[in-house]
Amino acid sequence: MTNQISKSNLAKLLATENINVEYRKTDTASFNVKSRTLTLPIWNDMTPEMHDLLIGHEVGHALDTPKEYGDFGDYGKGFQSFLNVVEDARIERLIKDRYPGLKRQFSKGYQDFIGRDFFKTKGKDISKFLLIDRINLYYKIGPFFPVKFNETETEFLRKIDTVQTFDDVIAVSKELYDYCKQELEDKRHESMKDFHEKVANGEFDDKNDKFDDKFDDNFGDNDFENEGEDINPNSYDDNFGEDYQSDEAKGHDYQYSDPKELEQYDELKSVTDENLQHSLRQLTETKEVFVGNATDISDWNYDKLIVGYKELLDKILSSEYEHSTKELTEFETRTKNSVSYLVKEFELRKKAAELRRVTISDTGVLDTNKLHTYKFNDDIFRKIGSVSAGKNHGVVMFVDWSGSMCENMAGTIEQLITLTTFCRKVNVPFEVYAFSNQYYRVGSHDGSGIVKINEGTIDVREKFNLLNLLSSKMRNQEYRKMANDLLNYGNYINNYLARHRIHDMMHLGGTPLNATILASGGIVNRFRKAYKAEIVDVIFLTDGDDASTLWTKSDFYNTRRIGPSNQYTVSYIMDKETNKKYRVESQGVTPILLQILKDRTDCNLIGFFIAPKQRRHFESIIHRMELTSINLDESYLKFKHDKFFMLTNYGYDRYFLIPGGSELSVDDDDLDDLLGKDNKEVSTRKLKGAFLKMNQNRLTNRVLLTKVIEGLA
Repeated sequence: MTNQISKSNLAKLLATENINVEYRKTDTASFNVKSRTLTLPIWNDMTPEMHDLLIGHEVGHALDTPKEYGDFGDYGKGFQSFLNVVEDARIERLIKDRYPGLKRQFSKGYQDFIGRDFFKTKGKDISKFLLIDRINLYYKIGPFFPVKFNETETEFLRKIDTVQTFDDVIAVSKELYDYCKQELEDKRHESMKDFHEKVANGEFDDKNDKFDDKFDDNFGDNDFENEGEDINPNSYDDNFGEDYQSDEAKGHDYQYSDPKELEQYDELKSVTDENLQHSLRQLTETKEVFVGNATDISDWNYDKLIVGYKELLDKILSSEYEHSTKELTEFETRTKNSVSYLVKEFELRKKAAELRRVTISDTGVLDTNKLHTYKFNDDIFRKIGSVSAGKNHGVVMFVDWSGSMCENMAGTIEQLITLTTFCRKVNVPFEVYAFSNQYYRVGSHDGSGIVKINEGTIDVREKFNLLNLLSSKMRNQEYRKMANDLLNYGNYINNYLARHRIHDMMHLGGTPLNATILASGGIVNRFRKAYKAEIVDVIFLTDGDDASTLWTKSDFYNTRRIGPSNQYTVSYIMDKETNKKYRVESQGVTPILLQILKDRTDCNLIGFFIAPKQRRHFESIIHRMELTSINLDESYLKFKHDKFFMLTNYGYDRYFLIPGGSELSVDDDDLDDLLGKDNKEVSTRKLKGAFLKMNQNRLTNRVLLTKVIEGLA
């Protein structure tokens, strides 16, 4: 989405005054010379060059079009388009003289207009257009169309090139109007004459009667002296011009064998000017527009939002019961070989990436070992290899702590501890947060004061906390206690008879995902600064969605729904941190909030969605995301076989659907299980296959870690 705030600033700079710039639900751009207000539509699918071109055009009116002008007498209503064409050529010549850097934007914008056929010239013979339209195309897109003129017409170009005042524009426009009026009458006369000659020669039969009727209806005598109207050059809409050298003046034959050639001129006007205006109107937002502001990073009170790991060390499990202290030791024993294997895999990937950064260069010093080859070898100098430095990485992870995670929690915790153990071994800094709306409810605080919501800001005052479960800042003793308690937690949470062993504050609640995404920008930026991390992988793991719709704050009961568009409304989210405006598509607000997070932090954004294994649930998730282009049969087979399915078009850079429940367990298959019970006599081939499968399972069983490794290396 085009940066509307910066474009507003651009307009003010070009105008050299603090003009008012407003984006509204309107058909076209316009400038009110009296109130000094530039009104711009909310455009969809508008390139930055097209946007700059439109702004430059309207600012040209702001600077050089007079506030008032007189009546134009008996000239028809089509005269306004003549005035548009000539005045556009003048004000754009002047604005580009002031700001030569705009010429490139205009040129690129023209190419975009032509590529989209905004002037409706595709497949038409431009040489048969009226002079006003050939002039319009000459000043707007001359380099892209060979527009030619005879000697009389070239004189009009000289006049337009030298117009200085708006009075000059009016005079030239009237002269052009009179010329084109006669030109159109001559063309119609010649077309009618040619048509009747063909009828007389028998070139048409009775099958063409309806065509003859159409001809008579459209091309009879017409009176162009319509009742005069006041013309407002400030409602010119979006027309553009640029000075180019005229092609060699040549005459033209205006004979027409088909009266349909003139159908576009149902009245005397510039049809290319009208077509451009119509095309631009198709890009404007026609629905009612609701806009909500994203919360600023400075609006969050992170001291209240984040519950530190030191506070949590004694609040994972209830102190009223004894708990196993061997869970972590036993887990490490089971996974030691696998983690070591993954560390080795990481080092290999890291080394390969390092080798790709090696550059070889000559030292300028002779290599005595190659000196004897000087007669047939130019390469006799010593070489030196240099390796460009790699980038520091870091990992920040946010984990869903909602009720639906109950049966997935044990496997999720195993994946988390495997990931953090790996990060500790390879010295990658990390932070793991659980997002929960349960913690505050039982005594920590009332949940207020976490975020400041201003008028018009998206309301995410839901009382929730981020629980800092694991951190690379932990001392070894703290890390081991927390990891051990979390493993016990995973064993208890899915056992109804053992849940009372969990601390009251740590029970599962709702899914404040949207609020967490908005709050995470400041956390990621602080993490990057603290560890000097050049690349930060931000990970969200959840098994459910948050609401697809949010509401803005208002004290006057005029809140705005910010959510998927419907036949009546469309929503946008404005982010002052990045000065960008984002349109909310049918997938809802979550993908937009993820894009805002990415733009705020320049992070690698990775998502994991824990999905039930059954096909109906998998298909339901795909349909809910509105990913209609995905082949469900192939996708589900990949999901079952690989234990993940990757998406790239739902807000994240990489989004993985992974099976939940027991599939999240990181336990490896035993070699005996792979070989079978009776494995005393095993062929070399079968043994090799079993080892390969066991190593592959080490990767697939730790999908969270393996997908992070791909980015870290």
